[in-house]
Amino acid sequence: MEMFWSEGTMVFAAQHPFSRGSVKLVSNDSFDFPAVDPGYLSNPLDLAVIVDAFKFARAIVSTEAISQLSPVEIVPGPGVSSDADIESYVRQNLATFAHYAGTCSVGPRSAGGVVDDKFRVHGVKNLRVVDASVIPLLPAAHTSSTVYALAEKAATSILRDVGSGSPGRRDRDQG
Repeated sequence: MEMFWSEGTMVFAAQHPFSRGSVKLVSNDSFDFPAVDPGYLSNPLDLAVIVDAFKFARAIVSTEAISQLSPVEIVPGPGVSSDADIESYVRQNLATFAHYAGTCSVGPRSAGGVVDDKFRVHGVKNLRVVDASVIPLLPAAHTSSTVYALAEKAATSILRDVGSGSPGRRDRDQG
């Protein structure tokens, strides 16, 4: 949904999506692109949240304070009003804000985690991943601050390992 008025615009997004996608290697060739399935709307809660946000945005625009600004709904327009119409519009027009995360999630391997709590890749020696890909659930904000915090935690962990004379050595077998 996009609305314009003399003082601004309104666009909304699902900040905590429950849908999960996947990124999988297609070959051993590092030049081959991976198979990426973002899994948008694969969890029905995401669509329900977006439909509710859609209706809430329209309710805000109809308040006295905002209606004085003469807002105009550009897309999808007032003809899209039933839940089914809104769902159809969302499915056809969904876009991302490109805060990709969670493809190498922190967690136990048995639960689908790729790295442990020290950012070491399960089953691989001397490899750590410290970026937005380790975030298991998106924060309701830009991912940069979360990545900064993770980097601080990882740096402390790495310095402890180096200080103990055993960089990359695991406390226990994570394989």
